[in-house]
Amino acid sequence: MLSFKRLLYLAAVTLLVAGIVHIVIVLLIPSYAAKDAWAKLGSADNFWKFAPVSSTGRKDITLPLLDPAFSVSACRFDLNEAPLKVQANGNLAFWSVAIFDRLGRNIYSFNDRTAIEGQLSLLVVNAVQMARLRKDQSNELKESVLVEAEQGEGFVLIRALRPDNSWTPIIDDYLKDAVCNRYDFDAESNSS
Repeated sequence: MLSFKRLLYLAAVTLLVAGIVHIVIVLLIPSYAAKDAWAKLGSADNFWKFAPVSSTGRKDITLPLLDPAFSVSACRFDLNEAPLKVQANGNLAFWSVAIFDRLGRNIYSFNDRTAIEGQLSLLVVNAVQMARLRKDQSNELKESVLVEAEQGEGFVLIRALRPDNSWTPIIDDYLKDAVCNRYDFDAESNSS
């Protein structure tokens, strides 16, 4: 049987080791927190414009778990500054777009099969901006997918399927010409 002194010594050593492990974990949290999608996208100049994204091993912004059959572009936005307008034109084998909040949670997604006339036209707004849009709808908005988001900051990913390498220039042009801009209410009302 263990003596009382020995049990007390064993408990003290266990608490000391547990304390050291806890401190090490707390000190490592910032280095792991900086490896989320928002932080990785922040390493590129992609606020209000698309930047290429790749899976591990390329020089673009690198995100894990991307399907190598897809080319991907990302754009960060802040609805506190302005609504987000996303557009891309062209005919691809398949494309999809997803909106994420800053924490990487999917807010909304759709693809070319569910888009209006198969074209990518998307407007992301907050509640106040949505109320303003309801008062003053332009024809352009009738052809766009309209999404209301509670979060201010987020990012959009466009994924384009590359069935084979012959599609690469078409997809590269599609993603290069994709637009991620602030939506200007005044410009729309003046053009109507």
